This record gives sequence, C-alpha cells and structure tokens, in this order.
Amino acid sequence: MFPFHLDTGFSEMYFYEGMYFLIAILLGIFWAYKRVKKYGGKIDEFEGLITWSLIAALLGARLSHYMFWQPEAFFSNPLVFFTPTGAGTSITGGLVGGILAGYIYAKKHNMNFWKYFSLLSPGILLGQAVGRLGCFFNGDAYGTATNSFFGTEFPRYGTWLPSFELETGVSSPAWRYSFENGLVDQASTMSAALHPTQLYEMFGDLVLIGVVIYIFNKTWHTDKKSPLIFFVHTGGYALLRFALEFIRGDKEGIIFWDMTGLQFVLLGYGIFTIVYAARYFSKKINAY
Repeated sequence: MFPFHLDTGFSEMYFYEGMYFLIAILLGIFWAYKRVKKYGGKIDEFEGLITWSLIAALLGARLSHYMFWQPEAFFSNPLVFFTPTGAGTSITGGLVGGILAGYIYAKKHNMNFWKYFSLLSPGILLGQAVGRLGCFFNGDAYGTATNSFFGTEFPRYGTWLPSFELETGVSSPAWRYSFENGLVDQASTMSAALHPTQLYEMFGDLVLIGVVIYIFNKTWHTDKKSPLIFFVHTGGYALLRFALEFIRGDKEGIIFWDMTGLQFVLLGYGIFTIVYAARYFSKKINAY
C-alpha cells in the first residue's frame, strides 16, 4: 500500500487518488478500443461516445459522492463540487453518469447503444477493478474491523510526492475510523485489521468480466443488439456493491435496517435487472 499526497506547487491534495484513477481509465479505454476495432465497430463513433461518457462519468462520480456521503458539505457550499482538493468520487455515480451520456450520444448519432455497450463492457469493468485497487493502495473505501484471515492494516500516514517526505500531521480515514471506534491507540501508525472491501469489489468486477465475455461469445454473432450484457453488467455490479455496503466502514446516511439510501437504490435496480433478464430469456426461448 502506498497512500500519498500530491504537492503541485500551487495546490496540496491529501491522499490523492487521481493517478490510480487515470491508470484505470486509460486501461479501460485501451481494451474497449481494441474490442471495438476487432468486432467491427466504428472508431469515430467510439471516440465520440467514450469522450462524452467519460466527461459525464467524472461529473456523475463527483455529484454522487456529495449526494450520498457528504450532502451537508455540498449544500453549505455548492462550489466545493469544483474544488480539486474537495471530497472524492463515487464509482457508482460515475457509471450512471457515463451510461446516461453514452445513451444520449448514441441516440443522437443513430448508434445502437446496446451493441456498443456490449463491446465496451469488459473495458469498463476493468477500469472499475483497477480503480478499486487504487482505493486499496490509498487506504480508502475500507471495510469494518475483522479478525478473519483477510483483515488488512492500513498505514496512518501518507507520503508527499514528489519529495517523498512522510506527512505525520494528517491521519488516514482508515486510521481515524479505527481510533474513533477504540480499535487502536494514539501511538499506533497502522489501522486495525479491516475488511479489504476494495479488493472484494475488485474480485467481483473480475468475475463480472468473465461472465460478460462468456455471454458475449455466446450471443454476439446472432444478436448484436441484445441489451442482456448491459443488464448483467450494471445489475451484477449493483448487487455486488449492495452486499459490500454492509461491511463498509465509511458508509454514511443509514436510513433503516442498517441500510443506506444508496443501498436501497442498488437493491431496487438489481432486482429489476434480474426480472428483466428472466423475461428476456423467456421471450428468446418462446421465439424458438
């Protein structure tokens, strides 16, 4: 793990994740490009689609964070949305924003959205997985305390880049969570053993990649306009994230049943995708 702060000379960003997210985005786009080229998609259409989807994903990720995690900070000062040193981003919000922009762009340019999403889906999931690996290295999106084999201790302090000096004046969110819950004392330099929910989610994304590729290989040559991969991807991720929220140490906005507002949205959407996929298969079977 390597949590770091970035000193640009004119701005200081603590526990900066931008580098990890940039790597995730570039890897996802590269694989998506390769798939579009291999399976007969139009590169110019792909470039326009991915550009607008990426812009909307970044905005959606930021907005979702403030909606579900820090609404009071946003409503007290809406301009915090635009500050680079403000709060983080939400993968869920980024996915929603990117999908909405991609759908609008596809409609406007007479493209089949389902076809392009089927091509881009593995790359998007790869980006999600690498992004969560970045969260693990940075020590955020951590889980609750655990005595299991998977328990991971996260560093209390980050390192300044480019000077590589240790910053001992600011403690990591994982350490603060541990300290506030009486799991470590003031002298500790590591958090308590916490669930590495970042890695759990990364593994779930990789499993979804395998499922999506399997479905793609089975359906692409006979049904390029199928929305099935879209609902498997988004519904699968919604249910994965819904389950992991129960052991997230940083979740906020609990409504009832120890569930957050985000979890209710994820559960509802996940159930919808299951019902849709069942009906889709039923229609396909009856058609034959």
